[in-house]
Amino acid sequence: MQIIVVSNSPSKRVEYFVEAGKGLQTEVRFMTYEELFNCLSSLRQAVVKLEPWVSCETDFLKYALLNEEYKAVLQRLDKITLPDDVHFFNPPHALLQALDKKETKQILSANDLSVTPMLAVPHSFDELLQTLSDFGRGCFLKPRYGSGAGGIMAIRYQPCQKKWVVYTTLQEVDGIIHNTKRIHRLTKEKDILPLAEAVMYTGAILEEWIPKEQLQGENYDLRVVCGEAEVDYVVVRCSKGSITNLHLNNNARLWSELSLPEDVRQRIYLLCRKTVRTLDLQYAGVDVLIERGTDTPYIIEANGQGDHIYQDMYTHNSIYTRQIRTIKKKYDHADR
Repeated sequence: MQIIVVSNSPSKRVEYFVEAGKGLQTEVRFMTYEELFNCLSSLRQAVVKLEPWVSCETDFLKYALLNEEYKAVLQRLDKITLPDDVHFFNPPHALLQALDKKETKQILSANDLSVTPMLAVPHSFDELLQTLSDFGRGCFLKPRYGSGAGGIMAIRYQPCQKKWVVYTTLQEVDGIIHNTKRIHRLTKEKDILPLAEAVMYTGAILEEWIPKEQLQGENYDLRVVCGEAEVDYVVVRCSKGSITNLHLNNNARLWSELSLPEDVRQRIYLLCRKTVRTLDLQYAGVDVLIERGTDTPYIIEANGQGDHIYQDMYTHNSIYTRQIRTIKKKYDHADR
């Protein structure tokens, strides 16, 4: 039985997945998506792990087009009938569901799993303005597709004073909207309008802003890396602001540092494992916030390729090691 990891180009996540295989004396082969399409019908006794599109593109609209290309690749893979002894680690249709934040929330809500609530999707800046005025509280405007905080806008608007405060990774430079690796604070409508319109143009969702619980004065949420039956890793993502993604120079803290009651921890574990199963994934990174003052956990989103945790990868590489062990245990005997 062979293990194959696939992306459009090599990356750190591919490198460390291959390294985890070496540590278990298990060969892991890298392929591009093009190579996979060329050999998929002739593959035998294989498990294929699909990794996300690798890109250094900062132009937000061009990056959105790359997301569309990647979705098309997954859709094409989903239509292929695999040989009986070839399996996807996470199937393409499940990855597609998880890429779509709107569909993810609808599926989870229909299965009685608590998610951060969505509001009606605005299709213009005037509609966004009206929704914010009617709602009266802060909201998150997010691209419907994609991950890594790209294009997220945390928005507060006071209609009586016509005051805005927006936090976002987006920045307009010389007429081009760039996705950056830092948070920008905007207060002028003329600066906010083109950014919000770009996000809505690519497809967006609008979420209620639920105050996050805090650790030592910083807001935090969780990335819970888990399978269908067990939780492998929890990283606490802390920030002075509302956007906590770690690649934005925010702080990673240990799960053990939180003074959460054990029953709350178990509720989070159960919620995340059910999320993985409900989305027909085998493995995922599930983002969870705990509402400040209530200990109520909410699913923010699920990422079918959200197992890339630097804090683990550069130390024990335990996540990828467990994945390979899981693959060998589940599929080795079935293909003999």
